[in-house]
Amino acid sequence: MISFRKKLMKKNILSKIIFLFCVAFLFSCKSKKNIIAVPPTNNKIVKANFSKIEAKQATFNTFSTKAATNLTINDKNFDVTLNIRIKKGEAIWASITYIAGVEVARAMITPDSLKIMDRINNEYIKKQFDYIHKFSNNEIDYNALEAVLVGNCLPFVLNDNIAINQKENITTITGQTNQMVYQIGLNQLLKPQSTVLISEINQQKLEVNITAFQEILNQIFAKTISLTSIAKDKNVKLIMDYDKTFIDQPVEFPFNVPKRFSLIE
Repeated sequence: MISFRKKLMKKNILSKIIFLFCVAFLFSCKSKKNIIAVPPTNNKIVKANFSKIEAKQATFNTFSTKAATNLTINDKNFDVTLNIRIKKGEAIWASITYIAGVEVARAMITPDSLKIMDRINNEYIKKQFDYIHKFSNNEIDYNALEAVLVGNCLPFVLNDNIAINQKENITTITGQTNQMVYQIGLNQLLKPQSTVLISEINQQKLEVNITAFQEILNQIFAKTISLTSIAKDKNVKLIMDYDKTFIDQPVEFPFNVPKRFSLIE
């Protein structure tokens, strides 16, 4: 029998995994994919082209991947695996496995709702999507989560009221909303290699760095993503390395809650 202390520790680990996944947030026919090497920079200054940035956003109907994931919570380090499936504009599904490949949690996010099963403690939650805003800025909506996971720019920064600077093959987008300031660094491929969101009111900072990209069916998606969340005295870092990534393949979202599970309000 798992001791109360160990059970509590595992529950805390699980909640942190789910928290960071929320902020922000495999199949028979293999897609052709190559690791993308970002070309070296130079000193040439060129005029930024906003339409080209929009054109580089990857499009898809479905997306699925398996991510070897390293999680750091303050000074504690864990290795987990995330299986992620997305149906564009409709649902994000994730299965989280821990030691020996045992599933510890399953989550499904839609534009309107959030559902999470905690298999360690036989509990589940069912909330409206805005429940995520307890852990993140109000600007983070469903489309923003999709964009982070596939390696696209955050949708709310792709508008006409932003500042764009381009120098040495690095394009920088800066802007501010009512509650947050942001800075997006695009590489020469016009993909977001760095994203920084800062909310001084909530004392929150979220950094997303994409250190490697991959080509799938002539489009560029994220390969390795590092997310760092700093909120007051909590520092959480998640590094995901995608493997077996597919687009436009059939996906399923199994989410049957066993009767023994308790609903947590």
